[in-house]
Amino acid sequence: MSMQDRVERVSNAIINQTELVLGSNAFQAWDQGSSLRAGDLIILNNSFLFREGREGKRTVKNAKYLAVFAWDSGEPIPLPCVVTLSSPLLLQFKRVSSSQRSQYPITSIRDAVAAELAHVGGIVLALVGRVGEVEAAEVEFGALRGLRTLRYVPSQTVTACVQDDCLALGRLDDLDAVWGAVTAVLNEADIDASQAAEAFEKEFENLQEAATQLVDIADISQTGPTILGSILNRMEKQVAAYSNLLRLHGESPNDSESYNELLRVAYNFSEGARSFMSLMVGICDLKPVIFWLTIFDQVELASQFSELPFALVGKGKPSLDRYRSVISGARNRAFHDLYGFDHPFRAALDEGSLRGAELRLFRDYNRTSSPALTYEDRELVELFQGLTRTSQRPVPLGFWEKNEVVMTSVTAVVSALREALILVATA
Repeated sequence: MSMQDRVERVSNAIINQTELVLGSNAFQAWDQGSSLRAGDLIILNNSFLFREGREGKRTVKNAKYLAVFAWDSGEPIPLPCVVTLSSPLLLQFKRVSSSQRSQYPITSIRDAVAAELAHVGGIVLALVGRVGEVEAAEVEFGALRGLRTLRYVPSQTVTACVQDDCLALGRLDDLDAVWGAVTAVLNEADIDASQAAEAFEKEFENLQEAATQLVDIADISQTGPTILGSILNRMEKQVAAYSNLLRLHGESPNDSESYNELLRVAYNFSEGARSFMSLMVGICDLKPVIFWLTIFDQVELASQFSELPFALVGKGKPSLDRYRSVISGARNRAFHDLYGFDHPFRAALDEGSLRGAELRLFRDYNRTSSPALTYEDRELVELFQGLTRTSQRPVPLGFWEKNEVVMTSVTAVVSALREALILVATA
């Protein structure tokens, strides 16, 4: 396929995305108060989620934004161009009057796509390259007499066997099960394995890391097994499980077992969603064409966050960290609060409770780690300080129901990224 044909296919997909955004509830709500006039430029933001991540791993907003013009009637034309801004856009949508339009550098969508396709590279395509079978691997293992290596053999039908100076394993999914099989095999070979358990555990973990699956970025298709396909499949299963548990909880609100399982699934999903969307934001910062191909689903996700019944959004962008903290708080309350106290306690002490109290002032600077106030039973007070309660943050009414829609929207973004990468690679 020629470069011109590739540009045309990707550009048409971006035009479709733009048309969906213009028809979205988020844009329609903004449009009602925008007072658009003929020739006005509407700039669409290129990030709808709050940037969060570990220090040093955050990316910077790209300077390129999709934009559309307004018809004579004031209606936006669903044919995007690309605008380069000198400072980040904070609003979801920005109106630029026709008189100020000349201040903004504008590039046609096809010229912008052609430039971006030339710089996509192969690294990001690893997410949609065909994943091969797990490859054989081995690590050194000198903890047992007569054995030199620990090897993983994917085609091996038995869990463990001895082959010359090698201990060969047929599975790597369950340490306890594998160690049980290894012990039995070594006993038959008259090898004492009792002293090697700790060393085996360490090398077993090293072997798990050494056994990799090859990703072929030259083999990309809609049907092949891929990293993103696996993530999407896993997320869809979690959403289905959550939906079922939500139904059970609605039918039996006092059933703690189904509610606790609901919390577990919600927490696991929020953890995965936070890390994935952090990756998604970074990819879109670095490769704007990927954002342009997924903009509608990202707008919809931000919109669903805004529907959650508490201030996740406020005047800013949705925060996945704050979203996770609400679910985490509910989960911690259910799983980790052994004491179940709703309030702290205060004990009124008599005057003799601080016998032998002594306050030390102007201590040597290097000795300030020791307590300034000493008294009898100070150690007991420090023990009591270790008794804490889990923080309380009641989950608002309707949160779990709305969360189902948010989870579904996250999976839609994953699916959109997968389709975008496949299109970029195969166009």
